[in-house]
Amino acid sequence: MLTVEELDAAYDRVKTEWGMEILREVYYTDCKPMTFKEFLTHCTACGGNWGGMLLSGIEELYPLVYDEIPEHLGYDGNQAFFTIVALLQLLKVDTSE
Repeated sequence: MLTVEELDAAYDRVKTEWGMEILREVYYTDCKPMTFKEFLTHCTACGGNWGGMLLSGIEELYPLVYDEIPEHLGYDGNQAFFTIVALLQLLKVDTSE
């Protein structure tokens, strides 16, 4: 379980990188808590592209949230990956495993 500070950091990262529209969609989405292992069963392997694989799980489980993710995630792949992880945390996926 995330602390308030960790949730605030995830919220701030997603807001800064992708804007308020996606956070609004997360707010209105019925997110059921799940482990990272459970989440991965909804993902499609993308040839070692972990970001793409995680995005495929978001698309399957939360299509309206996925639709708000910008087409271009940014220039820095690491920053985009960590923003995806922050989004998963806001969607109640336990990324601590």
